[in-house]
Amino acid sequence: MTYIYDVLLNFTDDDRLIEFYEWEENDLLEHIKKMPLIRISSNQLDDILNYQIEVSKEFLTSIKNATISYRRHKDLKYAILISDLNKAIALEFNYQGIIISKSSLLLDEEEDIIDECSDLKEEIIPYKKIKKYPNNDFLTRQELKKKRYLLQEINYLYENKDVEKLNYLYEEFYNRDNLSISEKYLRLKNDLENNYSIKHNTLYDIVRLTYIKE
Repeated sequence: MTYIYDVLLNFTDDDRLIEFYEWEENDLLEHIKKMPLIRISSNQLDDILNYQIEVSKEFLTSIKNATISYRRHKDLKYAILISDLNKAIALEFNYQGIIISKSSLLLDEEEDIIDECSDLKEEIIPYKKIKKYPNNDFLTRQELKKKRYLLQEINYLYENKDVEKLNYLYEEFYNRDNLSISEKYLRLKNDLENNYSIKHNTLYDIVRLTYIKE
């Protein structure tokens, strides 16, 4: 197995890969001492970036405890670096083999990893696709956080039958109508998941304001 030494990573659990220029000052960076590296095809990398996937148990076992962190901010029992000679990213898996977080790399470190991979034979990671990620390519990192927060909020309101507050949020976003509360919830949820816009940023501010007032 080929290893890369001394790299800085920023694992996030966002569906979209957070590029290094979006890293924030309060992010908990991982200074990696040693990490396995494999070269894969561009098709596989595209799947990994666009789908939630589950790798085989055999692959998971092959990388178990192969990553060593200087700081040990988190348990990186199953982690690996991958590259298709165009891009390099780090992946972390749970015990089931599902990707739970990803990290981009600093530009110079990514270039070094791509150079290292040029001498490696392309491998195939055995996996299955679980679901396609929503298209969040156009959203900023802050908007992704707001989107996740709003989805959690409306799910909470609906599950706890807080009809008054859910109606209030709905009518702040849409015109008043005669839809049932279930239909209003589904409309809000669908728009959040598939049509996030600047209007949702305003809705986020309204939600935050309601908690301040409380």
